[in-house]
Amino acid sequence: MNPVRLYLLVAALSLSASGLQSQTCSVPGVGSPDSLWRQVRASGFTFCVPASWKPGGHAHDSVDANQWKGDGTSVTWGLGRPRSGLVRVTTTDARTPIVGRGSGVVGPPPPPVRAQKCEPPTNTPLTVDGGLVLITQLECDGVNWTTTGWSTQPSIYVQGEAHTAALAALLVRIMETIRFR
Repeated sequence: MNPVRLYLLVAALSLSASGLQSQTCSVPGVGSPDSLWRQVRASGFTFCVPASWKPGGHAHDSVDANQWKGDGTSVTWGLGRPRSGLVRVTTTDARTPIVGRGSGVVGPPPPPVRAQKCEPPTNTPLTVDGGLVLITQLECDGVNWTTTGWSTQPSIYVQGEAHTAALAALLVRIMETIRFR
């Protein structure tokens, strides 16, 4: 038997044995003999993730879990509008004590809030099955990327966060696999 076919057969059997009802990705150019991807069935649409990724939660009815984790990142799918990735708030340490009036309570003040330095988001339109998916990517402080593939008709999204440029590129590739049923 051809070694490539044998590898594909073993990979498919191991996915089936793990209890995942896996379908290989039918998106042209996704997956290869040394990089398998699996299709995630969402409500009214599908997308693909690397085969090594695991569901975070359980499948319901005819859809797969709405969170998938792997390679040091994860994605979540849903219906409606995605949560906003445009406002990032972090805190910094403060050492000045607070003295409460009349209460006798002394303690540190709440840490000041600062916004991360975020680049303007990039938006890449993608025509899919007669509809439009917009892939939006937001980079903050060069270490946090929020990537969202979303559509208004139907109203769906797939969103993930990454902490390296390589993982951010992987998230874009995942968003490019969104297909409407």
